Amino acid sequence: MAFLLDDIILAPIKLPIAGFNWILRQVQTMANEELLSDQPWKERLIELQMMLEVGDISEEEYKAEEAKVFQALRDIRARKKEMARQAADEGDESEGIGIYTGYGE
Repeated sequence: MAFLLDDIILAPIKLPIAGFNWILRQVQTMANEELLSDQPWKERLIELQMMLEVGDISEEEYKAEEAKVFQALRDIRARKKEMARQAADEGDESEGIGIYTGYGE
């Protein structure tokens, strides 16, 4: 009964905080998706190739833009690897049970 009263009394304080936390999680998710999405860069590369074929840009302009696209794709791949490494590190520390087998000594 006391917990129910606490929840009712503290609801005006807890609910706005919970809502704000939810909004922050949504913004973080959207930012991660934007940072990790390589699709716009792949589309840009196709667009550049088409522009080169029809003569809208020169070979030099194409090479310069292509280098930017490939750098962006490498950056995205590096971010994905880093996030996967961090998730693996956190998983090793916080989850699971280590079992010593003696194998490999």
